[in-house]
Amino acid sequence: MHYYVNVSFANIYRKPTFHGEVDTQAVLWEKLEMFEKIDPFLRVETEDGYEGWINEHQVSCCGEPGEQRKMITAPRCDFFEQPDSASQIVRHGGAGSKIPVLEEQHGWIKTRFPDEKEGWIRSDCFEPLPQFTRDNFAEYISRFLGTTYVWGGKTPYGLDCSGFVQLAFKLFGKNIRRDAWMQFEDAVKVSSDPLKADKGDLYFFAETGEKITHVGIALGNGHFIHARGMVRINSLAESDPNFSPELLKDFVEVRTFF
Repeated sequence: MHYYVNVSFANIYRKPTFHGEVDTQAVLWEKLEMFEKIDPFLRVETEDGYEGWINEHQVSCCGEPGEQRKMITAPRCDFFEQPDSASQIVRHGGAGSKIPVLEEQHGWIKTRFPDEKEGWIRSDCFEPLPQFTRDNFAEYISRFLGTTYVWGGKTPYGLDCSGFVQLAFKLFGKNIRRDAWMQFEDAVKVSSDPLKADKGDLYFFAETGEKITHVGIALGNGHFIHARGMVRINSLAESDPNFSPELLKDFVEVRTFF
């Protein structure tokens, strides 16, 4: 038996208290390995290798999902009591969650949650993504523009910089590590010239010293999309209206997972 996240997303805290720092999040139907319990918190490891504390009321202990699972690609969506958007909303979901498919009918999918309750979600929440090309990737991730920045966030309900990058690649079937410095370690160097980044490459920044503290996704011609206050577009081209001299000062390198 494993624990699975039973809500749209749940915070993973550094200490077993709601007053502790949030390091990351886990999403609906994410499998968690449990090591320790200090009521009402469980010390767990997430699917992407993070250890921390999660509130026990946001998880359920159950067997493997078993059924076919589909990944939600719509930024946000609702689960309903019946296959009817006028019926009661029973839960929320977001891009990146993989949920069991029990039944499909007339544009709706029936699913179940880790607590064994059931619900219905619109089929268009699983819109197939285009081929994983630089152009398609850059175009798709623009739908997250305006999403609020949340420290530790990795869902469309709130994203931090590296959570946004991780989610973007996950939706296209590529799993990468969670933090900006980890992504810097794992990606392949492209250039120290910010204007030589191609679409889908990553811009890395260090606010103080050498440690990587920020990351964004290149859109071409010096433009990039990143989570800073909210998901927004800035530029490292000095002639551009979206130019950020502060970020150019902190710029370290362009690297890539393409």
